[in-house]
Amino acid sequence: MANEGFRKAGDSPFTSDKHAQFLMAQINKMRNGQHFCDVQLQVGKETFKVHRLVLAASSPYFAALFTGGMKESSKDVVQILGIEARIFRVLLDFIYTGIVNIGVNNVQELIVAADMLQLTEVVNLCCEFLKGQIDPLNCIGIFQFSEQIACHDLLEFTENYIHVHFLEVHSGEEFLALTKDQLVKILRSEELSIEDEYQVFLAAMQWILKDLGKRRKHVVEVLDPIRFPLLPPQRLLKYIEGEKDSMIFDCTECYDPVTKQWTTVASMNHPRCGLGVCVCYGAIYALGGWVGAEIGNTIERFDPDENKWEVVGNMAVSRYYFGCCEVQGLIYVIGGISNEGIELRSFEVYDPLSKRWTPLPPMGTRRAYLGVAALNDCIYSIGGWNETQDALHTVEKYSFEEEKWVEVASMKVPRAGMCVVAVNGLLYVSGGRSSSHDFLAPGTLDSVEVYNPHSDTWTEIGNMITSRCEGGVAVL
Repeated sequence: MANEGFRKAGDSPFTSDKHAQFLMAQINKMRNGQHFCDVQLQVGKETFKVHRLVLAASSPYFAALFTGGMKESSKDVVQILGIEARIFRVLLDFIYTGIVNIGVNNVQELIVAADMLQLTEVVNLCCEFLKGQIDPLNCIGIFQFSEQIACHDLLEFTENYIHVHFLEVHSGEEFLALTKDQLVKILRSEELSIEDEYQVFLAAMQWILKDLGKRRKHVVEVLDPIRFPLLPPQRLLKYIEGEKDSMIFDCTECYDPVTKQWTTVASMNHPRCGLGVCVCYGAIYALGGWVGAEIGNTIERFDPDENKWEVVGNMAVSRYYFGCCEVQGLIYVIGGISNEGIELRSFEVYDPLSKRWTPLPPMGTRRAYLGVAALNDCIYSIGGWNETQDALHTVEKYSFEEEKWVEVASMKVPRAGMCVVAVNGLLYVSGGRSSSHDFLAPGTLDSVEVYNPHSDTWTEIGNMITSRCEGGVAVL
């Protein structure tokens, strides 16, 4: 036989791309000639004659519409709502040809309509088109659009683009149109490409000042992601001094835990940061800190009954980022940073009645950004930071009886800029920032520790919901 030399084998399948292309072309030709069309789609004022089978095979939306037992499955004319006829025509051409014309004038409408009709491939093509069009001036708009339509791939792409091009992006008008939550999300990113933290601060302030009347209430949330310990104090205070609406920084507020409302009260005479605050004889005292472009030494007193601040004296040593507390009608000031930029060991007491300062024995360790609290006839100086040791975990106690400082048990976690409060014979320390390693920015902490002076031990308890540093704390 002629084929005796061939071994027997199973049949081998062959495919033809040309056949699939020919088939699509023929079906589209039938559509254009209105052959075998079995349904009409009413889109706006226009009618499109199509094949149920083709649309159902192309889209789960149409498959459900024509085969899911819906009333439209038996109708000869079906109305499609929510899409313009010109956009539907482009999508219909894609269904029959696999070709879609995407441009800057139709891409957003196309992607919304394609998403509605569950034409996933068109959605993906539109996303790729938008990625190719992105620049610092339009990326915020694309970011907001992708968030609106829940397109996660495009959202991730635009977020990464904003992070990398942050310095260019925040200079555009679109940046100022971000919602508060969108802005905070961007500012919190660890991937921002910046030269220093001051640029992030400027971007946040730029957003706030765009519509100060409505956005003032968001100041705390918007500035929360800023790593203020990384800001040069001179630059920050120079900004505050030059800001015409400086009440953002010198305002005073009180909180009513019953009504859960904040109320703005009289502003201080000077905007300040890094100041010390304590209550004495029913009045609030604000001491030192950065005032204008220099370290201040003034003392301001707020009378809640008169809703008024007045300058009542000066500190013996100008300082900022120090600790202070009140004990038996006297105000004690500890540590901080001096005019020369050096962390201090000094310890002083102020008598509000005589308006006199008296020096006391210095601490054993230089500390700024420390926590201070009074407990059991002692003052505790907790953690803090100095240039040689970074964030500190050591704790010192000043005994009024012995008139000297002694070191007690150290915290489990080194921290600076934390909150400290005495409650029911215990000291609670929360948050702060940790030590920095390998030139990384120090991270904020959410951990909380409790000190028992009787056993001289620290115990970690439940973490806060939000990590924070340079916060405020009070007992009610």
